[in-house]
Amino acid sequence: MKIWQKITFVLVLGVAIFLIQGIMINLPAHAALHKFSFNGDKVNGYFIFDDSIKGGAPIRPDMLSEYYASVPEYNVNIEDEISEHGFQSPERTTHDEARTIVSLLRPELVKASPNLSQDSPQDDEFILFVPKVARQSKYALSVRFRYPKDTFKSSVAQPKNVPNQALISVHPYWNFPITMGPVKFEETVQTVIEDVS
Repeated sequence: MKIWQKITFVLVLGVAIFLIQGIMINLPAHAALHKFSFNGDKVNGYFIFDDSIKGGAPIRPDMLSEYYASVPEYNVNIEDEISEHGFQSPERTTHDEARTIVSLLRPELVKASPNLSQDSPQDDEFILFVPKVARQSKYALSVRFRYPKDTFKSSVAQPKNVPNQALISVHPYWNFPITMGPVKFEETVQTVIEDVS
């Protein structure tokens, strides 16, 4: 009798574990949101990005990846000239939403893209890009955070942490593929990434 009780107990336990595993595997995935904040003498702001968004690569998948509609919220303040904030809108297409871009500036990437300067430094960049439609402007906004080469360990995945300093370059007149526009502001800033979900 005790043997049957043990067998029954083991069977019930096995079925319960199987059911729990099935439920957990089928749970919907939740976005992992992170807040990238930056501060300097004349600049501050943040953007929230979703690391569950899959990246695409228009030029070189090993050196550049764009994460379309990965930024649900952003706020950028540069001196007294630029003050922009925004949220995702259900009325815009994915392509017209703010996004993050990870770029590993390398000689091969510069050769592959005529829009990059030939004297570009070999750095790793994490970029906030706000398209024209999201800005309601004839220009897009590119806010680039430049870190030393290999900071991202040759990965174009969205970073979960960054060094505490970066060189910020702000291009408020981005009109791809014609021009990046002039750099309106450049300085060293403090940077940090925090989990928000």
